[in-house]
Amino acid sequence: MQNLIAVLLLTLASGYLLLKWMPATTKEKIRAFSVSYVPALAPLFAKMVKQTAGCGSGCSNCSSSSNDACSTPSELKPVKLIRNASNQR
Repeated sequence: MQNLIAVLLLTLASGYLLLKWMPATTKEKIRAFSVSYVPALAPLFAKMVKQTAGCGSGCSNCSSSSNDACSTPSELKPVKLIRNASNQR
């Protein structure tokens, strides 16, 4: 019985983390699929959609955000790769 409870808790925690860190487009697809089969889930997903983060959080949600500041060239910075010669042999 303890093993069953532990597996259930781990499954719920993993599902929560998966949904929390999943991209917004994937969340929207899951929401649309779930609501089409179980309409009672619509209020639950409505809360989740309202809680999406802005562009600065790194969630790749800029396309659905009303804040267009994240696509300005001033925030885009080039990445310069530097090799460390001491580690090469």
